[in-house]
Amino acid sequence: MIEVKNLEKSFGTLKVLNGVSFELDRGQVLTIVGPSGSGKSTMLRCVNFLEEYDSGEIWVDGEAVGYTFGENGTRKRQSERQIARMRADVGIVFQSFNLFPHRSVLDNIIMAPMNVRNVSKNEARDLAAELLEKVGLSDKINEYPSKLSGGQQQRVAIARALAMKPKVMLFDEVTSALDPELVGEVLAVMRQLAEEGMTMLIVSHEMHFARDVGDWLLFLDEGRIVEEGRPAEILANPETERLQAFIRRFKQAGLLSESDGIQAAST
Repeated sequence: MIEVKNLEKSFGTLKVLNGVSFELDRGQVLTIVGPSGSGKSTMLRCVNFLEEYDSGEIWVDGEAVGYTFGENGTRKRQSERQIARMRADVGIVFQSFNLFPHRSVLDNIIMAPMNVRNVSKNEARDLAAELLEKVGLSDKINEYPSKLSGGQQQRVAIARALAMKPKVMLFDEVTSALDPELVGEVLAVMRQLAEEGMTMLIVSHEMHFARDVGDWLLFLDEGRIVEEGRPAEILANPETERLQAFIRRFKQAGLLSESDGIQAAST
């Protein structure tokens, strides 16, 4: 479903992705953890081609992302129309909600399906109502973003992405800007999507969620995959000092306890 091959990306002299490769089957959930600045968000943006990559290949559902690859390692940037078509199949939700403040919840959701998918207004309205019920916000359909909590706005953002009926969903630290009491309501929606078989790539600092929902976990540091495997296994028995130190910082901050089954070597 998703295949990333030897992905490289630099900003000036700073290499932020260095030979990243992984595969994800349809219906699986990949969780990506790592320290700030490790390249997690950049990698996610490359999968949607919001960020162009220097070398390597990305494939989603058998289609190349961003470039057409030829023989002898040549590549050609795809047309804007091809890129737009790909983005319609790869939904993304960011840390910031990015809702249009002067449009209602309903209008925020129906705009893209109508403009990009050529869905009729009535069909788009029906889909919006269905998705708002899914994320628990049916009663907010005519509200404006300013009247919603951060958690509610993020759930609307998820509904808006789902309205495009994507093949893949990308989530980039979607709970990091929320007050702690609002995190659970957003994670519950994502957990439901996982149970329904949505293919997802999730960048998150929510370690319990990464362990419980992910089928596979990547620990990224300094632009490289340092460890990967089944989340419960590698978080319970981290092999590298880098991952051990990463987990230890969570425990020192009181975000993990010894009873969580997520281990770090003692200092």
